[in-house]
Amino acid sequence: MDSSFTISINDEGSKIDLMDLNSPSKTLKTLTRNRLLEIFQRKIKDDDKWRNQYGAYRFDELVNNIADWMSDKNMSGNGGDKRALYADLNKESQSFPPNRDFRTLQEMRMVAGMTDDFFDLLSNQVTIYGMRGINPNVASREILKSLDEGFNDEVLNEIMKRRDDPQAGPFKSDKDFWEFFDSKGGRLVNVDAKKIPMYFDSLVSFRIKSTGEFGGAVREIEVVTTDLDRTAGQIKKFVDQDKKDSAGNGAAAGQTTPKTQTSTTPQKQNSPLPKGPPRIVYWTER
Repeated sequence: MDSSFTISINDEGSKIDLMDLNSPSKTLKTLTRNRLLEIFQRKIKDDDKWRNQYGAYRFDELVNNIADWMSDKNMSGNGGDKRALYADLNKESQSFPPNRDFRTLQEMRMVAGMTDDFFDLLSNQVTIYGMRGINPNVASREILKSLDEGFNDEVLNEIMKRRDDPQAGPFKSDKDFWEFFDSKGGRLVNVDAKKIPMYFDSLVSFRIKSTGEFGGAVREIEVVTTDLDRTAGQIKKFVDQDKKDSAGNGAAAGQTTPKTQTSTTPQKQNSPLPKGPPRIVYWTER
């Protein structure tokens, strides 16, 4: 057969997950917001055209609009009723923003304030199928840059060398990574960047693209697979840590933790996610 095909497999889990802007963990929400803002701030710093065109743009309001798309509250993070920004779309019905998670990344184009320039900048660095953390052993330079302004080209070059060095081997833990960062002269602008969740296990979230050609016809299949069990575990870890920190702050201030009332009424248990290999969460053919 006179045909050909190509396949690419890329890590999806290390991208910034937009869903974390609506996370039950306050810590994860704040870290995600800061990483998104860092993408825009770095672009303005490095690109003269962008700086001239968007230097005064309120990117914090755009990030709030992204979060508002998913939030179940009508009050916008920027103040006022968020539905007012979608007056043209709501002439037929009051359905925008939809107050639910993004179903596809392309939906981000409909967010108030989103332009082609902004979408093109974000699209390769964000996802809706993330692992609630990054794997520094495979994350792209752009993803690592989004952690903090302190990730300059010199430090990034050293990180790339280290993780590809067969003798030194990949990074093994948060401590290993940040000690290496410091040893190469890295200096964080936002010290909270060290709170960004990292994982060092085998990869389980991928974007797989296969393109085939036969008889002049071209078909493409794109699939995203992920491990929902591990994602849920990451979220739970952050929620538990937030509760622990909140309890600790309350105790330090002399507050007592309210007692939890017990009930004899049986509580409905959520069905556990089925165990097994990573599952397909997105599939498209064209």
